[in-house]
Amino acid sequence: MRRKYLIIIPLILLVCIAGVLIFLKSRITFYEDSYKRNYTYSGVFDTITADYNGCKYNFESNIVEEKEAKKLVKDFDESRKQIIRSSDKVIQEKINIYVVADDRIVGPVIEDDALFLPRKYLEDYDYRYWIVQLMLKKGQCKESFEEYKNIFNVESAEHPMLFPTKGFSKQQLETLDNTEFFINGNNDYIFKSAGSGFIINSDIIDDSTYEKIIELIQVESITKENLKQLLEDINIDHSMYGGNVDDITYHIENKGGRSYTIIDSDGKIDITLNDLTVRTLEHELMHGFFIDYTDLNKYWIEEGFCEYVAYILYPDNKLVEGISKMSVDDSYEDGDFKRYLQSKNYDDNDIGRMYFDYVVNRLYQGKDVSDYPKLKEKVATNFGPNEQSKYYGLELSYTEAMSFTAYLIDLKGLDGLFDFMSSDKSYEEFFGKSYVELENSWKKSVSE
Repeated sequence: MRRKYLIIIPLILLVCIAGVLIFLKSRITFYEDSYKRNYTYSGVFDTITADYNGCKYNFESNIVEEKEAKKLVKDFDESRKQIIRSSDKVIQEKINIYVVADDRIVGPVIEDDALFLPRKYLEDYDYRYWIVQLMLKKGQCKESFEEYKNIFNVESAEHPMLFPTKGFSKQQLETLDNTEFFINGNNDYIFKSAGSGFIINSDIIDDSTYEKIIELIQVESITKENLKQLLEDINIDHSMYGGNVDDITYHIENKGGRSYTIIDSDGKIDITLNDLTVRTLEHELMHGFFIDYTDLNKYWIEEGFCEYVAYILYPDNKLVEGISKMSVDDSYEDGDFKRYLQSKNYDDNDIGRMYFDYVVNRLYQGKDVSDYPKLKEKVATNFGPNEQSKYYGLELSYTEAMSFTAYLIDLKGLDGLFDFMSSDKSYEEFFGKSYVELENSWKKSVSE
């Protein structure tokens, strides 16, 4: 009997110890902590924090009480385990979640290994969807939502949308399905698709802007692939590109100022768009494929080529047709031009673009354009450092540059133009005529 007790007592002790260890492991203990934000609503914020099963859960002290926080920790952890069990696409198993005040951020933010959830998202949405995105390293899109539905068996769930999509075309909806959506700490909305990212602050986006961004994403993808094919056809390979065209960031500011492209020393392309027209995006995208030229004569050929390709690869037929009709109509010379276009529902950016194209068409026909109001302020020269333009306006110079570039392409072909731009040869050495002679020949060709 004594021997029996000697065996049973240690077993009981082992069971008790194991039970204590399990209890201690499953026990959720909070400690006071803080986190620092360097973004919008910057500052240091107090939290109650729990380390649980290798993960970290943080709750702003003034919005979540400890009792509720304990329940949320268990719910978060169960969701995490379910995702690991049910998905083979998990990249990050250990997670870090912050529950923060609603006015900190406009929606869930994923930064590195952390998910920041506004308090209201715990009540109004199924927060498990954003845990899926965190663990799969995937933004909000059709693929991540389908994965979420399969993991948690919620086939009837509706995908949370940033803005309404009623009236979207089939192509727009397909683009939306394949675009990943994120929010960063500065309350910027980030759209990622086909190697490009489009960033716009939440303060300047509405339903209409959202639809235009989806259109730009669609156009950018098509134009980029078409341009690659065009350059491949004339034996221009990636080594001759100005930057990495498969990694482009667009900053959409929409302030009405100048749009521009920057290529850093690593080939990273960064494009700032200050209007949402397709034509501007196409033009700036072209710059990502080319180096910058210090020779102003070649600089304007680059600008002209960007305009040229924007027309031939993804032409906006509405603009082209409008230019053709108005270029032979004298009734729009006295200011009715803008009112006419507004009556046809053109936006102001399109009107500005068409205005200058219209003027150039009339210039090519030999008609006087010197009194046009937008051409009175001298803001740019045309093609060369010593060539002062008779007609004024930066956009006008761009359109004239496009026509001059097209003329050079007619002479030597696209491949010939690239050979010239990448060489140190002068106009006379390459074309057999000086720059001035070529310019005069071009002016004669467009006025015939």
